[in-house]
Amino acid sequence: MKRREFLKSAIGIAAAAAVAPGMLRADIIPDDGTSALPLENVAFDAEIFAKNDAQTIVVYLGGGMSDAVSNLNHLPEIRENDLSQIPYGENDFTVTKNGFWQEAGGDILEKMVENGDLTLFRTCYRDHASVAHGINQKRYCHGNDKGYESGIVTTLMHVLLQHGAVNEKSLFPNVCIDGGFYKLLQDFATKEPLPTFMRPISFNRNFDNPYKYKVDDQGQVDLGDYSTNKLFNEVHYSERLDALMLRHNHYDALNTVFKQRHEISDFIEEARTKEIPVEYPKTIDGKKFETAMRILTTNPDTKVVTISGGHSGWDDHSDALPLHRSRAREMFEAIEVAMAHAKAEGRDNINIVLYGDFGRNLNLNRSKGWDHGNNQAVYWFGGKKYLNTLGIVGETELHNWLPKARLYNRPTRDSFQFPAYSIAATIYALYGITNPEVLTGGYGVIDPSTVYTDSPSFIKA
Repeated sequence: MKRREFLKSAIGIAAAAAVAPGMLRADIIPDDGTSALPLENVAFDAEIFAKNDAQTIVVYLGGGMSDAVSNLNHLPEIRENDLSQIPYGENDFTVTKNGFWQEAGGDILEKMVENGDLTLFRTCYRDHASVAHGINQKRYCHGNDKGYESGIVTTLMHVLLQHGAVNEKSLFPNVCIDGGFYKLLQDFATKEPLPTFMRPISFNRNFDNPYKYKVDDQGQVDLGDYSTNKLFNEVHYSERLDALMLRHNHYDALNTVFKQRHEISDFIEEARTKEIPVEYPKTIDGKKFETAMRILTTNPDTKVVTISGGHSGWDDHSDALPLHRSRAREMFEAIEVAMAHAKAEGRDNINIVLYGDFGRNLNLNRSKGWDHGNNQAVYWFGGKKYLNTLGIVGETELHNWLPKARLYNRPTRDSFQFPAYSIAATIYALYGITNPEVLTGGYGVIDPSTVYTDSPSFIKA
């Protein structure tokens, strides 16, 4: 990795925030007011935190992935009644036994449901909700509708710090890959932002080490393309870098991170070179999940890793079928290996959650794309130490809101359903927050047992 790129993708959002504070502070005028996080009202159970030992990969599907990937049960009705603006072809979908889109990774989802690695919630829904990207990303990445301008991950870090669950000795508790999804990481709802050691540090998907340089047998640094025909021994070169940083940089956050470069370099080398029991796909998502899992299985101090899933986004208003098909398959192939990795290393404390802005309409528009819909699927993998595997949860019906223009899944009258804010509440609960609703604006954890009396709760007692 070229050192001129390390600001962008290696030293992390913590350093980038010094250059562009708007990335982590509020970037838009809040629609419902900016309010301070009620941290003083949070109830924290240190025993639950220690018992669960939770590590979470949060995958935000920016743009909104279609729930057709995991729910094509109403495809016959769409075809029989000619409800799509552009009719679907006979070969567009192969539907699996549970209604998954096989070509988009549905066969993988079937295996993970059968193996007990996946709980699929089909009814994350809010009637009459906005389906605009900006407001949904802000609310669902912040996990509340009360104007707390703090990303879910940042809010969690504030709570863990406040209750002493992490401290300045914790190594990289907050990590993102390729910058993660920045609205999950915004920090604008407390008098004091997170200290530097709690802010997200970003590694790129290749797990490159921007601080590593070659040293020859004479103890001199090989500068490669950056050579100016000057020779430095390793000690003097490190001192020179410190001096240059002090002279030319005026941002405390960047200086603090740069001082950690030896620690960061050693950690990267340990994690990236250790032998692992699986082989990840050589794809963009494969590399992201391999790096995330190498970090989690090497470093118990890392509590959350954030990833932006689907490397080109999911807002497919045109050519949705081929784009969703290839992107979803790539992502689920990587997650399948990540789950195998966790099992092979006995890491039942690692969970992966996927969700995004919203779902998408089920009818193709004139550009063969899917426009925004009100219902989305939420995928929750692993975490068997503290999560019950529930299989497929939620029943849907086809809502024909506007023929050939607005057609989407919605929960049936008797189905369990929840708003996206409950995703945040569930994440908080995994880390010992016993009243997460104070952070979400009143929304509690995802719990199908409130509707299905024969279902266990999602979070184990």
